[in-house]
Amino acid sequence: MRSFYRLVAMMAASLLAAAVLAYPGWLAVGLVSAQPFHRVLERIAMLVALFGLIWMLRHERLGNREALGYTLPPPVFVRQLSLGFALGLILMMPLVAMLLGLGVRQVKPELELHPLLLAPELLQGVFTGFAVGFIEETFFRGAMQTVMTKDRAPVLAIVLPSLVYASVHFLGGELRVPPDQIHWASGFTVLGNLFERFESPAVLLDSFVALFSVGILLALVRRRTGSIAACIGLHAGWVCVITMLRSTTLHDPDTQWSWLVGSYDAVIGWGAFSLIALLIAGFVTITMRAPVPRRLEVWQ
Repeated sequence: MRSFYRLVAMMAASLLAAAVLAYPGWLAVGLVSAQPFHRVLERIAMLVALFGLIWMLRHERLGNREALGYTLPPPVFVRQLSLGFALGLILMMPLVAMLLGLGVRQVKPELELHPLLLAPELLQGVFTGFAVGFIEETFFRGAMQTVMTKDRAPVLAIVLPSLVYASVHFLGGELRVPPDQIHWASGFTVLGNLFERFESPAVLLDSFVALFSVGILLALVRRRTGSIAACIGLHAGWVCVITMLRSTTLHDPDTQWSWLVGSYDAVIGWGAFSLIALLIAGFVTITMRAPVPRRLEVWQ
């Protein structure tokens, strides 16, 4: 557990650093893309924390590539990444079909008339999916899981990073001010309101449980394969579908099936949790019967 406590302390320090760097970072990002201030702060915090994790891994004399999950030869890595992405897209289809079929989400009228408008949404979904997949998987299933595993806590290495992974999705602190009023101290304003969503935990429960289960599944894949290639692909596929679903459909909160989606993004909720729980059960059942490659014994 000492490694986990060090990780928490390092993440707290990363948030403080991000509060300082958020304003110049937001200005720089604004040159190419308009992004919410709090989102820029969160990404900076994750990047700072990633460098902190790399330092911790070096301090404990762990090979960086192995620790971060990038040990596979490039052709094998790309193959696992591509397969994971394809599986991620396919595995989301039952959820998409259920939400559309039950009327929880409905296709925007303009897209029904002009289907070609889906092309830019698809490109945005793919880009967002891989960007999020690489950053978050390198951090959570790469460095963080390695630190916990090498600390001889294999179960905690799956559970604790998954708890942190689910929690960071509900960090708040949105700045509800015009862009021209954002300044150097705005990062600390965001930091002060970072945990405001947790004031009503019952509202977050469905989405939190779903995201926690996603973290568990991805951690099991990393543990089994010894690499984060498939994790990145799966994560990218899921984010791609969710991004497209949110941008091409509208949520109907009045349907009797609205409880299937959570308040986080009106996609991830009890419906997604049910799907991921089945995937976890199937993955564990299949991999328990399969022999473990010798090169992966360190992760078992």
